[in-house]
Amino acid sequence: MTIVYRILGFIINSIAILLAVSIVVSIPMILSSPFPLISAFIIVSIILYSFFSNKFHKQVLQKREIVKKSLKDWIRVNGIVSIIFSVIIFIDVAFLMNNPTLYLDAIEGYGVEMRVENINAVFIAILIYGAALLTHVLWTFALMKKNEEFFQ
Repeated sequence: MTIVYRILGFIINSIAILLAVSIVVSIPMILSSPFPLISAFIIVSIILYSFFSNKFHKQVLQKREIVKKSLKDWIRVNGIVSIIFSVIIFIDVAFLMNNPTLYLDAIEGYGVEMRVENINAVFIAILIYGAALLTHVLWTFALMKKNEEFFQ
């Protein structure tokens, strides 16, 4: 078990906690129309991926325990959604970094004023999260394949 995988897991779990709080707080808005439901589905999938991959890490990789095969299914399904989300992050942030005025104009309507330098720092942080999530998911998939005998 490498330290890099643990660090990625810490980043993923920390953000998942923040996402879980944001989902709970925004339940009325989520239920208001179909579009927020799609976003909520993706966020819940990331939260579930984080939870189940953490469970996999503790039970299989650390304790070397036998786990139910359903754990692998939960990780796979939510990991695939997390991969799709990571790809969307890369595409969106690349587009917005090339033209940050679109984002600045959009947030101006909410009374928020930011400079391009600050926006780029936020975009870089989002890219780092997307890369960490994508790397963690792919690494977890490889570890599940390597430790296939623990899923029964």
